[in-house]
Amino acid sequence: MKHVAHFIAAPAGGGAEAMLRNLVAAMDRRIWRTSVIVMDGRPWPAEMNELRAAGAAVYDLESLAFLRRETLRKLVGLLRRLSPDVLQTWMHHADFVGGFCARAAGLRRTVWGIHCREIHTNPGDTELKKLLFRSLLGVASRWVPSRVISCSAAAMEDHLPIGYPEARMRWVPNGIETSRFVPDPEARAAARQEWRVPAEAPLVGYVGRFHEMKDLATWLRAAAILQMRQPETHFWLCGGLEHELEDSARAALSLVPLRQQVHFSSFRSDPERVYPAFDVFSLSSRTEACPMTVMEALSCGVPCVTTDVGDCARLIESMGRVVPAKDPEALALAWAEMLKKSPAPDRIRQHAVDRFDIQVVARGYEKIYQEVLA
Repeated sequence: MKHVAHFIAAPAGGGAEAMLRNLVAAMDRRIWRTSVIVMDGRPWPAEMNELRAAGAAVYDLESLAFLRRETLRKLVGLLRRLSPDVLQTWMHHADFVGGFCARAAGLRRTVWGIHCREIHTNPGDTELKKLLFRSLLGVASRWVPSRVISCSAAAMEDHLPIGYPEARMRWVPNGIETSRFVPDPEARAAARQEWRVPAEAPLVGYVGRFHEMKDLATWLRAAAILQMRQPETHFWLCGGLEHELEDSARAALSLVPLRQQVHFSSFRSDPERVYPAFDVFSLSSRTEACPMTVMEALSCGVPCVTTDVGDCARLIESMGRVVPAKDPEALALAWAEMLKKSPAPDRIRQHAVDRFDIQVVARGYEKIYQEVLA
């Protein structure tokens, strides 16, 4: 049996973290033994337990910073002790730090993971520090990882100019547990009752972080446009509360004619009971890689409208619409089109099952691990 270890900042908080949990649960346990190392799992006890329940040995460095001496010492020592056959790292900072610590621990089979198109840095970092990190990543990518897995074809293209070696890069899209995300009339009725949305009212929804890259100002401006034309429309943003919106998004919200028909809720651990309530799921992001929320919505039989960024068009195909970024008028028109006529829910769901089921994706990861071992 081969041992693969994963290194990631946290076990929850975004799409990459959800993908890691999905992957661990779907790995073939007859072939692979799994460990997961997190920088700090203390805020996420449920997700830590989820990883353990999926069969992984989970280790928490209990550290808030990648480059602290104590963090590096603990990580190198743990990698030396675990001695996995393959180390998979998740996202740029974990790639860089995990890759070098693996070398220090005597490990040579490392797989990096790209899960966003941009290289994000910490708040307050200077432009010089950002440029330095970008340059160091490009240089290290040519000799530290044996392979680089990207969940997005667009993100692969974005990383080539930085210096990432095309010959070592592999595209494996994200995957979801499609048996969990299903059309559910009971969940639809319960969610609408909770938010006092009439059963027959059109409902456009969003699930995700309240992050500037999601451009919720454009989303809410589109909501104002659509509601002026179709006053019966409701909107639900799941992932944050109104006071967490940026100033530009709050200004856009003030333009919505019937403010009481815009609903907010914090992120929920049961999004499979949120998506079925929507008539349309939508992203207005200025950038994306391979958003799992689109896959989850499609698996629930919900048509999607997104901006034409990252792999969104590739994911949706004919099961919705893509529109230019930062164009609220185009977004509102696409919502209206989908509310008027969209593909049948069973057809939308089958599209998702055929392409995004985690069992299919897990075999893709395992194939690359076998490449590295060979």
